[in-house]
Amino acid sequence: MAKSGAKPAGLDDHARKLAAGFAKGRLPQPTPELERFLLTHSTEISAAAEGVCRHMPPAGDDEALGIGYLFMLQMLLSGLNERAKRGAKDAAELIARFQSDLAAKAEAGEIEGTLLAYLGGALQQAGIAASPELIAVSAELGDEEEDDVLPGDIVSVLEDILEACDGDPFQMVSAFAEGAHLMPDDAKIALATHLAQNEQADARAAAVLFLQNGSAAVRKAAAAALLEQASTLSPVDLRRVIAMRNWRPERERAGVDAIIQKARAAGVDCAPWAKGAVDKLKSSATDGAGTQLLLAVSPVDRKTQRIMTIFTRDGISEAMTSDPQPREAVKEIMAGLAAHGPLLDVSRAFVDRMVGHHLGLTVARGEVPPAGLLQVAETIGGAEWQPAQIDSRELLNELIADLPDDLRAPEDVAMALADSGDIVELDGIEDSWFEDDAELEQKVKSASRRAREALPAKLLQNDGAIGAQRARWAELFVMTALWMREGARDEWLGWADLAVIARAVLDGHDLREIGLMRNIAERTVACLAREDDDDELQDDPF
Repeated sequence: MAKSGAKPAGLDDHARKLAAGFAKGRLPQPTPELERFLLTHSTEISAAAEGVCRHMPPAGDDEALGIGYLFMLQMLLSGLNERAKRGAKDAAELIARFQSDLAAKAEAGEIEGTLLAYLGGALQQAGIAASPELIAVSAELGDEEEDDVLPGDIVSVLEDILEACDGDPFQMVSAFAEGAHLMPDDAKIALATHLAQNEQADARAAAVLFLQNGSAAVRKAAAAALLEQASTLSPVDLRRVIAMRNWRPERERAGVDAIIQKARAAGVDCAPWAKGAVDKLKSSATDGAGTQLLLAVSPVDRKTQRIMTIFTRDGISEAMTSDPQPREAVKEIMAGLAAHGPLLDVSRAFVDRMVGHHLGLTVARGEVPPAGLLQVAETIGGAEWQPAQIDSRELLNELIADLPDDLRAPEDVAMALADSGDIVELDGIEDSWFEDDAELEQKVKSASRRAREALPAKLLQNDGAIGAQRARWAELFVMTALWMREGARDEWLGWADLAVIARAVLDGHDLREIGLMRNIAERTVACLAREDDDDELQDDPF
């Protein structure tokens, strides 16, 4: 913790701290100071990119520090992307200007191809689509520099990536996703096609995983190429194709069915699923942005384990499997994660239910989950994972049926609602629960301090920003109650209170009489008022 009066850490300080951690083999861990910096310094994305270019080889000579700046860039971009998704025009404009500046510098020869690929990887990790301008410049660099990380020669790309990944198709596709984020779809399609037609079994295995590419055009081309080569697929390839069939939008399944039918007609047997093994299953609560972490630890041998993570947010947003790690290193990583919020031991049924729910949300949007989800499934035995959205009202009825007797009488319910602002089990969870809307933020910031005192009650009215989102908040409470019920019954009693609150919210109860909702309203005003401009305050902007 910084000493009182000490100058807050800046971009360079945070990058150096991350670099020092990398040098000791530690993964980056969020800290309150870092989170505050990311929240208030989003405009430093250009400075972070300059740090990458200054220190990362081949231009620089300090790779660890270059990666430190790269992580800072990715985290800053992620924050901006979240704000842009909720309608913040300044965030969207900053992202667009950043990409335009990158393209201009690359075109002027100030950023060479390898460094541009690193910066494109940061965009990909932040979930930001590359602009057409940036893609075009990257393609030009690839055509001009045969030794670049993104050359135009598809054969060179294939050989380099397969060699670097030692034939591991999941590692190959993951590396490709980051390094080729700036490639146009035509180039990705050419590579997927070449992989499918290649004589190497490892290459065809990687082509199968392109069925889960984020681009519908690439998925379609991969399916067409694999159909031509269906008779050459391995039993494991066929099992993967079958597993991913229902992980795709309905309109894309016919193309996958054709691959399966042709492979079977050629006599390709489907490899059986391994049973999988799990040492630990853990889960975070769902935060205010809707993000949840599902975590599994699987044994490799007596000395090492793998860590698998699935991040969900209205769908499967990310899924990864680590390389084998010493058991002590796994313990250290788990302890670091737990320090930033409760991680409950959860049942396999809970994990399967949540994966199915978010698969359903992903497919319903016409999207596909990342290929890494298949690797997690193969490692821990997720053969039965299928899209199956949870009906929050049905889940609420399930929870209500399990309520203890002391939460059934009307007077007990009224007391529970009034006192719900003090649910102990929500410590470290509730802090992220607030309404985060760009238009509302501007109204809060423009209100005078006197007017802000009345804002929480207004937000809770039926036509207020929170009152109008009753269903969303009720669903968050229901999902949190389901998670909390996984804990020890004598330690995690708050699930029952959350179920009662969710029912009251859905049934039209006055939100001002619910302590938890009052907390959310007050926190909304406090969070959105940050960095306000006292020179432009109004008495009542609502």
